[in-house]
Amino acid sequence: MTEVPHLESVPTVDKRVVSERNLDFLCVPRERIVEIVTTSGTTGQPLLWMLTDADLRRLGANEKLSFDCAGLTASDTVLVATAMDRCFIAGAAYWLGLRELGCAVARVGPSSPAYVLEVMQRLQPTAIVAVPSFLRLIAAKAQESGIDLCQASVKKLVCIGEPIRDRSFALNAAGRALEAASGAKLFSTYGVTELANSLCECEAGRGGHLHDQQLFVEVLDDDGRALPNGEVGEVVATTFGVEAMPVIRYRTGDCAALFREPCVCGRVTPRIGPIVGRKNQRLKFKGVSLFPSALQAVLDEADGVETFVIVATAGNELSDEIEVLVHGSASEAGLRELLQARTKITPRIRRASREEIESLQLPPNARKRRTFVDLR
Repeated sequence: MTEVPHLESVPTVDKRVVSERNLDFLCVPRERIVEIVTTSGTTGQPLLWMLTDADLRRLGANEKLSFDCAGLTASDTVLVATAMDRCFIAGAAYWLGLRELGCAVARVGPSSPAYVLEVMQRLQPTAIVAVPSFLRLIAAKAQESGIDLCQASVKKLVCIGEPIRDRSFALNAAGRALEAASGAKLFSTYGVTELANSLCECEAGRGGHLHDQQLFVEVLDDDGRALPNGEVGEVVATTFGVEAMPVIRYRTGDCAALFREPCVCGRVTPRIGPIVGRKNQRLKFKGVSLFPSALQAVLDEADGVETFVIVATAGNELSDEIEVLVHGSASEAGLRELLQARTKITPRIRRASREEIESLQLPPNARKRRTFVDLR
């Protein structure tokens, strides 16, 4: 990874500061802006993020490198089942990168599993780019329609926006279910709008490869110190080659480990491991500190849980209040016992309708489905 001398002497900047002074980060005249996107707003008001023509070319080059990691080539036909509208950067970025790579691209969007299946049958694509939860809806619709996806043309699924691996790089419950239903090879990605950058796994599935001509990444502890190889901390990044809104030592809020040893694929660039949670979403519960992803992993694998959402509210200085809303046949007592065994905590569990949970997972104007709602 490219070294940046004395970078540790530069103060970090977090999303709160960027949000408060959003347009102060614009470094070019407004007339040079050709694209305006926004962040998802998962942790607050969406940020406005602006790009010049050169920034768009950089974005396309980044995605070309990322898709190359996944082994895509000009011979592939790829369905992009992500949003291109509502100022969302991801769909546009993937489209640009796939075009750079020379792939045939069909922008099917994320609205209808039935439509995606119809296009799959007509075009015989070799890969799909989508959010894992939407891919699982496609798999469910295929099963309902008597279509065996394991016999379909799609051989690769590039998964965005949601985790498919745990900290050991093994597929999590959602990843395993998707692999079994599709028969395809899964590739995890990590991307941040403010960095106009994403990191994709290679065939080895051992973390997203960094493109160090575009990005310098650090992983820091709570005191701002760099952590050793493989230890989880906050991902902090500095962009190279950005014109409109470059950032130096930007605290993403995401927590993951950085792996610096060469990959078995032959690449020597560092890799970002699975995101284990967001720093400001870390929970405190009766003496135990954990990320919501720890609870999510248990609930994903629990028998009889069809869907769920975790809601955190303010308790006292020493403990948050955590309620898990579940729909399905699983018993509340059984879930409490399972969560205690796996995470050492016993949150309140309440049965809820699929509709109530859906309204919390996907509120109006949301761009991402969520299984954790932070009301603290």
